[in-house]
Amino acid sequence: MSDLLSYDGNFIDGTWVPGTGSLGVENPATEQIVTEAPVADLAQFDAAIGAAHRSFEAGVWARMPVRERVETMGRLAEGLASRRSELVEMTIEETGSTKMIAEWAQVGMALDQARELPELFATLPEWEHNELPLSLLVGSGKDVMASIRRYEAAGVVAAITPYNFPLQTNVWKVVSALVAGCSVVLRPSPLTPLGALVFGTVAQEAGLPDGVLNVVVEEGSEGAELLTTDPRVDMVSFTGSTDVGRMIAAQAAPTLKRLCLELGGKSVQLYLPDAVDRVAAGACLVMGSHAGQGCVVQGRVLVPQESLDQVVEQVAAAAASLPVGDPRDPSTMVGPLITGAQRDRVQALVDEGVAAGGRLVAGGKRPDALDKGYFFEPTVLVVDDNSNPVAQREVFGPVVTIQGYRDLDHAVAIANDTEYGLSNGIYTNDLNAGLDLAGRLRSGTVQLNRAAANSYTPAGGVKQSGYGRERGVAGLREFQEIKHVVLAPGA
Repeated sequence: MSDLLSYDGNFIDGTWVPGTGSLGVENPATEQIVTEAPVADLAQFDAAIGAAHRSFEAGVWARMPVRERVETMGRLAEGLASRRSELVEMTIEETGSTKMIAEWAQVGMALDQARELPELFATLPEWEHNELPLSLLVGSGKDVMASIRRYEAAGVVAAITPYNFPLQTNVWKVVSALVAGCSVVLRPSPLTPLGALVFGTVAQEAGLPDGVLNVVVEEGSEGAELLTTDPRVDMVSFTGSTDVGRMIAAQAAPTLKRLCLELGGKSVQLYLPDAVDRVAAGACLVMGSHAGQGCVVQGRVLVPQESLDQVVEQVAAAAASLPVGDPRDPSTMVGPLITGAQRDRVQALVDEGVAAGGRLVAGGKRPDALDKGYFFEPTVLVVDDNSNPVAQREVFGPVVTIQGYRDLDHAVAIANDTEYGLSNGIYTNDLNAGLDLAGRLRSGTVQLNRAAANSYTPAGGVKQSGYGRERGVAGLREFQEIKHVVLAPGA
């Protein structure tokens, strides 16, 4: 385990460069510093960008045959997989994730995706014929042999990742960009740097050319700002809050960088009358999914008005029964939030929601029995007015709201009455009705009865939840440009 907790430097141009300082990595369940991570100064961020730029312009990776790139990425995936147990322990330490979530989602899914994304990329054509009519290809006196679109690497990618599911988001961005032929500078959240630094180790083992992947950690935001403004960076892939996403878009605008932004969410669980018996389990899934710290969590529960009282009673009882505490205890369902500041933010938002008319039926504060760790009780509020702050703003905590709807038109109106549009859910035994509703909900993903989040399914948002896609064919193509090539007979 000491391997993944101990780093002396940042990974720049194929070597480990000593940090210019360090930041403490805190275990949010114990409030103890578990290790120190090296931080890079602005000059080292500049060096990382320079290394990525040189490697891309030289073509040492971008012009490598796809088969060889895929093989190299396969070795990188194997390097991660060989450290599975260490990665689980590291993830629990730096994120506070429960053991179940760490093993399954934080690490297990990430390792699967690190292997599968390059395999998926290998199936994609490097070029395709444009859909020209036959009359434009022959018989015009200026016959064209072919009009094709080539898919080429977008260039130098700045990958800026969040704290909640760090290994997964690092994989989505780094693996997808690299297999597409890009060079990458990875800048993780200062709260979870360890799940990024490991990529330097496995990149060396896999034989990645120098400069193609660089990993730089910082405590502030100066380096991230350089990544989003430097003209040598061609694309920024960012996952995080909508507020920061807006700033990145503004910073990237003068150099017209490509952007892939996965931002905030305020998604619904919409239950039709035939599925109200599933509500308690669905609400608990939100609160037990890394303590609600996920942009795709469906924290707004919508149920038929006539079932509201029954549902509220069931959900409140279920929430009160969820075990909160030590993430390493297999019985724990709800671990801590990432920092004391985040817990205070959740508390303030719940209090604001109650002041605005929300009815608190479960939780609402720090657990009395836990005086260490950034824990917050599984919390349920009933809201009658969709303008309530807790129904409109992203919470990022173990909090759900429950609202009643009169009919399906009313339910759709409530669901779409938000600035976000990331990942809604519909629950019913009537698949035809569910599919019809899926077309009416404005979100990048609609889950009908269950989720399917894996290497082959694209994820991303609409409205203030961002644009672009990660994972799947669409996510891989985000890191490529389309070049039009015309082939015609010579004179």
